[in-house]
Amino acid sequence: MKRNVFTSLLAVILLLGVTFGVTSCSNNDDILETQWKVIPISIKKADWKWNATDGQYEVIVNIPELTKFVFNEGAVIAYVKFNATTKAPLPYSKSYSYQYTGNDGKTYTGYYTEHIKCDFQVGSPSTVAFYIEASDLQRADEYLEDKEFQVVLIW
Repeated sequence: MKRNVFTSLLAVILLLGVTFGVTSCSNNDDILETQWKVIPISIKKADWKWNATDGQYEVIVNIPELTKFVFNEGAVIAYVKFNATTKAPLPYSKSYSYQYTGNDGKTYTGYYTEHIKCDFQVGSPSTVAFYIEASDLQRADEYLEDKEFQVVLIW
């Protein structure tokens, strides 16, 4: 009797294993349908415009590849690139320290944080707006630099 129960149990486990194995396999066609596009965007120092109302620098760039379908059904990801091997997803924040001389002649250390962020707007044409904002919301043109960004569309 023990042998019949063991054999029956083994047969059921084998049958369930085969059933789950066959039905749970994904269809590789799903992978072939996924598409993406990488859009490199270069912003020159002179392109940044100061927005005194919001206390930030701004640049708006057309990206006609961003369709309503990609916007609503896909994914839009932006990165700031530092060099050929390093990038960070947006929003990105970095803190800095600086020294200054006070009215009393003493040297002091100050701190601020720079925030780089973006937002997307779908339309004709679709756009991406990049922003640089310091934690003190002050204008500091001397610290602006050329920036490299990368927008990735996935649908």
